[in-house]
Amino acid sequence: MKHVLTLALTLTLSASAALANDHLNQIASHARGLAEDYRKMTVTLKDKKFPAGDLKQELQEADTELEKVKGLLSEFSATNPNFSGVQQQKDWQMVQDLVKLLEIFQDRKVELLSGDNPHKQRKSIRDHAAALVTRASLLEQAALRLAGTGTPKS
Repeated sequence: MKHVLTLALTLTLSASAALANDHLNQIASHARGLAEDYRKMTVTLKDKKFPAGDLKQELQEADTELEKVKGLLSEFSATNPNFSGVQQQKDWQMVQDLVKLLEIFQDRKVELLSGDNPHKQRKSIRDHAAALVTRASLLEQAALRLAGTGTPKS
């Protein structure tokens, strides 16, 4: 009986670790998608007469990815993850902080693009997009470290 309980506990712990890794890997995957969306925006914004409609579409795609990341983070947080190592705790805090920063920057980009003349804001919007590429990449790296899969795939 003792062996059955031990086995059941081991299976439960393994299943919860697998679920945690799945969430973290999905967060990393969506962060990679965000970085790509923001990278596309920086390319679009190199043109002084960028098509505002295209940029708004790219921004909407990024917003969809960000909402997925926030949902996954919320689901994962609800499991009360317990990271024992100091580096894991720092990475977990970094993941949470980066998602908040991405949300703030994303909202600011929407404000800039929704103004009277988004072409006047081109440099600011492009700077925000470049900063978002960096933060999304950092989010991907931190999530992958927490999942135990190391570094992102190129």
